[in-house]
Amino acid sequence: MAQFEVDKQTINDLQIFNNARHKIAVYNFFDHASTFGGSRKLTELMSTPSNDIRVLNSRRDCIKYFYDNQPLLPLSKNDLDFIEHYLAFNVRAMSTNIVDAFAKGISYKFSHNNDYYVVTKGIDDVSRLLRAIRQFYNGLLDKKLPLHIAAIVERLKEFFAIKGIERLITADADKKLNYFEVGYYDNLFRKQELRALKSVINIVYELDVYITVAEAATRNNFCFPEYCDSKNAYVQITELHHPCIKNAVKNDVSIDREKNLVFLTGANMAGKSSFLKSLGLAVYLAHIGFPIPADTMQTSVFNGLITTINLSDNMSSGYSHYYSEVKRVKETAGKILEHNNMFIIFDELFRGTNVKDAYDASLATITALSKIRNSAFLISTHIVEIAVALKQYNNISFRYFASGVEDGKLVFEYKIKEGISDETLGFFIFKNEGILEILENASIKENRY
Repeated sequence: MAQFEVDKQTINDLQIFNNARHKIAVYNFFDHASTFGGSRKLTELMSTPSNDIRVLNSRRDCIKYFYDNQPLLPLSKNDLDFIEHYLAFNVRAMSTNIVDAFAKGISYKFSHNNDYYVVTKGIDDVSRLLRAIRQFYNGLLDKKLPLHIAAIVERLKEFFAIKGIERLITADADKKLNYFEVGYYDNLFRKQELRALKSVINIVYELDVYITVAEAATRNNFCFPEYCDSKNAYVQITELHHPCIKNAVKNDVSIDREKNLVFLTGANMAGKSSFLKSLGLAVYLAHIGFPIPADTMQTSVFNGLITTINLSDNMSSGYSHYYSEVKRVKETAGKILEHNNMFIIFDELFRGTNVKDAYDASLATITALSKIRNSAFLISTHIVEIAVALKQYNNISFRYFASGVEDGKLVFEYKIKEGISDETLGFFIFKNEGILEILENASIKENRY
């Protein structure tokens, strides 16, 4: 199966990760992992969306299990960090021979170097971790588990059956190990069962991600996406909102094969861009199997997501903003041709040129897109005149965000409605800032002198 298509522009548009342009990222809503390895695993999962419904269902079900059951897995960032350091320690593992182990222990004790401390602390930290995992594992036994969690339980069962592991985790946790035991467990962890132990630690990081994402879903009242096995574009969402917007107004979304192109209008600041970012984010999160900032979501599985929301001039290549837009539309067209079943968002299509060229280019683009029925398209524009020419296409859904002026103040509802907006507030906003008065005063000042 081909990889889910997404690019850097889309990742930046949706503010998935922190970068120089925006410090508030969606990643931060989920990154409350208990371990550094968990944070790394979270980054990996959030960087690799999938179009495999089996992968998405599996990941969602794992997160939802911990959302429903809220198990306790006590982990320490510092302990796990030190364990990684210990397992990678560039000193030969101690011998299991009782004489050699005693001699090595005495040597370490009086050599005043740090090696014996790293070994003994590493063993202590591994022991503490394995006891915590064993307790967590016991809590999963005889439970109805998602298939992937059940597979993890089986892997842990095999690990705990390893000679020496069971003895360690059932021994008195406060009992100090003698030189022979230190040598035995150091050899066990860093030589004999190093690969198996690293595999268990990776399981810990994976579980850490599932638990922390489940906690984020609980904390933010996110829902879990339901996937339909359909080749047609289909998205139904209720109460969609953007998690980075405080007290965000919620909206419903409906896209299917019969209405797979949304033509969105509305005045500046009415909520178009925020809505498109919210929807793009919901589609992205659904394709990493994560919970969604909404009440419900049903979606088909798309082959890719391409957004054009915050497109900047490509000064290094000498491109104007308009030419950058044209290049972006061409790239997107190529992706649609290559993959089919794409989810495409254009915010303010062809804003970087004059009204006549923007009208012609927008109409031509939207007309061409309207003939493609197995993908979803959302296009916002200020050029509402295009709508007249587009009404002949029955798969185009016309939506708008209302706004107005009451008692000299701007009023925004931020609720999506059916229809087309012809409201223009740009000049009102311009006048309301008092720019003309400032310029007039500047003129008066100049004439005085």
